[in-house]
Amino acid sequence: MTKIIVVGGTKGGPGKSTVAQQIAVCLKVKKKKKIQVTDIDIQRTTTSWCEDRRQNEDLELIPFAYVQDDIVKHIKSLKGRFDYVVIDAGGFDSEIQRQAMLLADFIIIPLRPKRRDLKSLRDIDPIIDNVRNVNETVKIRAVVNQCPSLPSQASRILAAKEIVETFGIEAAPVNLYNRNVYDDAEEAGRSIFEMTGAERDKKAEAEFEEFVDYIMSLEEE
Repeated sequence: MTKIIVVGGTKGGPGKSTVAQQIAVCLKVKKKKKIQVTDIDIQRTTTSWCEDRRQNEDLELIPFAYVQDDIVKHIKSLKGRFDYVVIDAGGFDSEIQRQAMLLADFIIIPLRPKRRDLKSLRDIDPIIDNVRNVNETVKIRAVVNQCPSLPSQASRILAAKEIVETFGIEAAPVNLYNRNVYDDAEEAGRSIFEMTGAERDKKAEAEFEEFVDYIMSLEEE
């Protein structure tokens, strides 16, 4: 059965497009799943990334689409054809994002451990409540992204996760840290799992694969 993963939120900047891209490639390259990527963000960041991938014959092709309306019809057309559809919903509230969330199996909300990101939870809280009222089986998780790696900042990350929980949203147990490899990979239409030689960051690969394993484990709940 095709699973729908929506990566979204109401605040720009926390790295939603990057997270969506890494989820897609990890599922395809590491987990050997059939993946489709859908971009509904007007900035078309993930669309540009997918187009860049097409220019590199060494990368595995990932089917993708940019959708501006009728996301319900689009999602239904993909059912049964792929194991996962990963949707980059962008960083602002929109009708198309709300519609996608109503059909999602998983909603992933990336947030940085910063006050302005955490304040955006007040905006998404009523949206999530509405989604849960209609889509009772959806699994919603926040992931703390672009975390500082200094040990002295651990309390800041923990505090961010505690704030997330006060909104009734479970925080993923895996944190994603601020690493240069994400920018380096995206510029070439790649993911962190497709970097080679000295470009690789095995810590980034390990933590992100652990995050994807966590998402996949939610299917068993």
